[in-house]
Amino acid sequence: MRSNRAAAAMQPKNDSMTSVIMLMVTLFSCSYIAGRLWQDAEIRSQLISIDPSIRYQDKDSVSVDETLRLIDCKEQQKKLANAELELTAAKNQGYKPMNKTIVEGHRSVVVGIFTSFSGRSRRTSSRKNWIPTGTALKELESDKGIIIRYVIGRSLNRGDMLDKQIDRENEETEDFLILEDHVESEDNLTQKSRLFFNKAVNTWDADFYVKMDDNVGLNIDMMGSMLSSHRDKPRVYVGCMKSGTVINDPNAQWYEPDWWKFGEEKSEYNRHAAGQVYGLSRSLAMYISINSAYLKEYKNEDVAVGTWILGLDTEHIDDRNLCCSPNAGLFLILSFFFIVL
Repeated sequence: MRSNRAAAAMQPKNDSMTSVIMLMVTLFSCSYIAGRLWQDAEIRSQLISIDPSIRYQDKDSVSVDETLRLIDCKEQQKKLANAELELTAAKNQGYKPMNKTIVEGHRSVVVGIFTSFSGRSRRTSSRKNWIPTGTALKELESDKGIIIRYVIGRSLNRGDMLDKQIDRENEETEDFLILEDHVESEDNLTQKSRLFFNKAVNTWDADFYVKMDDNVGLNIDMMGSMLSSHRDKPRVYVGCMKSGTVINDPNAQWYEPDWWKFGEEKSEYNRHAAGQVYGLSRSLAMYISINSAYLKEYKNEDVAVGTWILGLDTEHIDDRNLCCSPNAGLFLILSFFFIVL
C-alpha cells in the first residue's frame, strides 16, 4: 500500500523531468534549423555576389552542398585565371624560373672550362698564361662582367680523395663551378654540358654562355668584343661550325649509338659547333635549362647541343677564329693547348 502511494507521488516528478527534456530537445532542434537556414541564406547571398543570375532561380533548386561546390568552382576559376596571367608575364620575361639563385649584377659572358680530375697541370698552365687569379679574377668579373670557371662533377665515390683535392684547390683559387649532380666521366660529356648550362643560367644573368675545353685558351678581350657584336641578336649559336659523317662503327672513337636517327649509313650530322669552344646567347642557354629533363643525350656532346637547338629559330655564326687549328693564324701553341682568337 505504501509502495503504491510512493509510486503515485513520483509520477508527477517523472512527468516534469520528461517535459524539461522534451523542451530542451525542441529548443536545440529549433536552433539547429535556424542556423542551417541562416547559413543557407548567407551562402546564397555570397553566391549571388559571384553570379547574379542565381537571384532569379528557385530558392529550393540549389542545395547548400551544391552551392558550396559552385563557390569552390568559382574560386578555382579565379586561381586559374591568375595563374594564366602569371604564366604570360613569365613568358614575356623569357621564361625565367622562380627558384634560381642569381648572383647580383648583370654579366657579359660566363665561360665554363670543362676539366677533369686529371687536369691539374692544364689548369695550372692556364692560370699562368691567360686566366687571371685572385684579385685580378674578381676585377675581371666586376669591371668587364666576364665570369670564368672550371667546370667539374663529383667522383663516383663521392667524398673520396679526388673530390677532396678539387675542394682544396677551389678553396685556394675560387674558380670552380662544381656540378654536384654529375659524376665526372669522359663518357658522359653531354650530361655535363646540359647541367652546366642549367646551373650557369640559374647562377649568373649573362648575355652569353661559353663552353670550352681545358686544353685551349682564349684571348679574353677579343672574345668579349666578338660576342658583344652579336648582343642585339635574339638567339645566337657561335662557334667553328662543322658537320661530318655519322660514325656507326662501335669500335670507332666517335661512335654514335643512335646513328640511325640521322639517316642511312654514311649520313652526315646536322650543322653544329665543334666542342672545343662555342657560345650560346642567354635565350638558348635558358631553353636548355628549362627543357633539361627532356633533351636527348647523344653520345657526342657537340652534336647533342647542336641538335637541341636545331628546331629553334637560331642564327648559326660560323666564326673561323674559333676553329682549333694552328694554320688559322690566330693561335699561339703553349706547350699543350691553343690560345683562340
